[in-house]
Amino acid sequence: MIQLNDPKWKELKGGYQTPYDASIALSRLEETNSSEEVDDILAELWDELHHQGDVGLASYFAVPHLIRIARDKGIISSNVLGLIAVIEIQRHKKNPQIPKEYLESYLNSFNEIPELVDSAKSREWDLEFTAAALSALAASKGQIKIAQAVLNFDDEDVLDEFLENY
Repeated sequence: MIQLNDPKWKELKGGYQTPYDASIALSRLEETNSSEEVDDILAELWDELHHQGDVGLASYFAVPHLIRIARDKGIISSNVLGLIAVIEIQRHKKNPQIPKEYLESYLNSFNEIPELVDSAKSREWDLEFTAAALSALAASKGQIKIAQAVLNFDDEDVLDEFLENY
């Protein structure tokens, strides 16, 4: 994992396959106490780190920081868990590979997902949060196809169609 103050962030590409310095948004997320600002930052990260199935190295390097910040600040939301799941799902498709020297720390960061999901056990889970949490949990256990399928269950119509067929 590269630190947020590493100048390497300026060179990394996000979902649009253009340079995106995710360290700026991640640092803001780490520092803010405003729920509105958290929502704005997460919207930016969703937009910049994932685009129509594309992710880049900035996306991968952001994941361990997203997990750490979510844990430390208690930001356990469908946006955080869903973004983490989407990036991991897309990593297994036609996207850049994580450099070998960073792969272990990236994968190790997923060991914290079950604890993040568990920390939300006493809150109400709507359909969107449930789909994101279960998808992130499946991704953390290497169940990428299940993670992808479950993530799509955040839509009642998709869920109903699935249940009609199975």
